Amino acid sequence: MSEKIDMLNGGCAKKIIAFTVPIMLQGILQSIYNSADLVIVGRFSGDIALASVGATGAIFNVLVALFMGISAGVDVVSSFHHGMRDEKGVKQVIDTTVITAPILGILVTIIGFFCFEPVLRLMNTPETDGVLAGAAIYLKIIVLGVPFSMIYNFCAAILRTAGETQRPFMYLAISGVANVLLNLLFVAVFHWGVVGVALATVISQAISAALIMIRLIKNEGLFSFSFKNISFSWQKLGKIIKIGIPAGIQSCAMNLSNAFLQSGVNSFGNDAIAGSTAVSTVESLLWVTLTSFVNAATTFVSKNVGAGKIERVNKIVFTTISMTAVLGIVLGLGSFALSDPIMSIFIKDNPVAVQYGYDRLKITFPIYFLAGIMGVLPGAVRGLGYSTAPSLIAIFGACGIRIVWIYTIFKMYPSLTTLYLVHPITWVITSLALTINYIICYKLVKKRIKGPSVSEKEELAYQT
Repeated sequence: MSEKIDMLNGGCAKKIIAFTVPIMLQGILQSIYNSADLVIVGRFSGDIALASVGATGAIFNVLVALFMGISAGVDVVSSFHHGMRDEKGVKQVIDTTVITAPILGILVTIIGFFCFEPVLRLMNTPETDGVLAGAAIYLKIIVLGVPFSMIYNFCAAILRTAGETQRPFMYLAISGVANVLLNLLFVAVFHWGVVGVALATVISQAISAALIMIRLIKNEGLFSFSFKNISFSWQKLGKIIKIGIPAGIQSCAMNLSNAFLQSGVNSFGNDAIAGSTAVSTVESLLWVTLTSFVNAATTFVSKNVGAGKIERVNKIVFTTISMTAVLGIVLGLGSFALSDPIMSIFIKDNPVAVQYGYDRLKITFPIYFLAGIMGVLPGAVRGLGYSTAPSLIAIFGACGIRIVWIYTIFKMYPSLTTLYLVHPITWVITSLALTINYIICYKLVKKRIKGPSVSEKEELAYQT
């Protein structure tokens, strides 16, 4: 079997960069397209439409994240079998993944359609000026695209195992351009507002899913899919879920904590929502840029564990964390320095909303690199085969502390500054705990991987 990037031999820095850059560009493009959604709806439909779309982000991510975390399981299990040179196992993972993705997506769609509006009310989304109604309509439409999003992300995880990250980037670029053009058509020309933005997103997601499925079907060799002779494996699905569900719960919990934070923002009114939405959009761009290294950490580590090359793992993890930290410092400080033009992109003629945005920006941007490190460490630990522990740590640190903060400190000192301070506090605490967790898990794997049989190695990789 051949792979485009040799993850098992030689230096790792250049290979991690070659692997990560397309994923990073993919994430940046996705964030830019999401930002374009907000810019277009804000410019052509006004601040109320912007607030309606902005109020939906946290709750939608909570629902999707639980299932999207399973893609981490796909990454780990497929990379492990590939590292073992187990062609049959890789084939079973691919077939199982392609079948499972749309089923999970449909489940998310059904649950979301009936749950969104009640949850929006619980989040104190303002009903004045139609913000709540617009947010509910937006979510009920955009949830229709979740099955397509599932297919794209699960199949992208398969291609990452082969070291192929360029094509998923190309497919996302094509669908993203379609998204922007459709936004302009639906919002600027047809004046459909939040409905137009949602429809454009669903159509673009369908395009990316179709393109990546065509790629897998036309692929030759190991990393391909055919509807003939499907090799679905409940055992492989169980292993994927065993790794992926804790990752999904972690993402779900972190987004749930963001939903609690959003409810705090909502209590300050439409201007606060608009200002916070503008900054959080840029934060999302920083986040996807830094956490692009998560995929590298997970894939490189799990493949080397599968091949029994535990001695390379520390070097891989140190390299990914160092790159994340340096890039995070540069981007965070750069965004802070450009705060004025950044805010002017999203908001015009509303100095109150701009000031609300500054309140968040000045607290989070200068030290955003800590959020990146917090994101990469769980990926490294999952690559070792441990998924539950980093998830629990992240849930306690990034979710538990935030919720307690909201109901104690924020309740006593109800200001947006108090609310936003919880971000850096949780980043520091969680990163320290995850570092300790990685050291412990690495030592356990190193101790037990010396000398066991291939079957024992396979069992080791899925210890949780």
